[in-house]
Amino acid sequence: QLVRRLLTGCGFSEAITYGFIEREPALAVHPAPQDIVALRNPLSEKGAVLRPSLLPGLVDSLIHNRRRERQNIRLFEMGSRFRHGDGETPALALAMTGDAAPRHWSGPVRKTDLFDLTGVLEGLCAGFGGVAEFAPATAGHLVPGRTATVRLTVAGDTAMLGTIGQLDPMFAHARGLTGSDAVYV
Repeated sequence: QLVRRLLTGCGFSEAITYGFIEREPALAVHPAPQDIVALRNPLSEKGAVLRPSLLPGLVDSLIHNRRRERQNIRLFEMGSRFRHGDGETPALALAMTGDAAPRHWSGPVRKTDLFDLTGVLEGLCAGFGGVAEFAPATAGHLVPGRTATVRLTVAGDTAMLGTIGQLDPMFAHARGLTGSDAVYV
């Protein structure tokens, strides 16, 4: 509940997406095919594998919002991801795009950037009594130079949280995401 309160306090809305997704988006965000959990008898190709990441569903939620002419979007999802070897594990995914703050008549508009997302994660980690640490990284579905790993340090113990960055426009476009604003996940 604390995560939900902290993220809604930062202007995020919760999304709930399907656990079954298509194989191609699964491989785009998790390129190890041996980790993908395929269904033996899927009802359709739209739900052929269990999601190895929450990201494809969250991008689909962004697409849904953009098609309804929303431009300033902040979404999060908490749910399970599935991978061979790890089994079912809990996960959190965030996505934000559009203006960094509500428009005000007296100032210029600033678009969301990586630092807005790192600020949200710093606040989230502080809510748990920890400190977020960021280091440059690479990931196939994220823009090089705008990607970082996130670690949480609490009472001297450090844990890897995940990877953040700007979603590769080619990946977003291939999924059907419209608009010219950068998407940070």
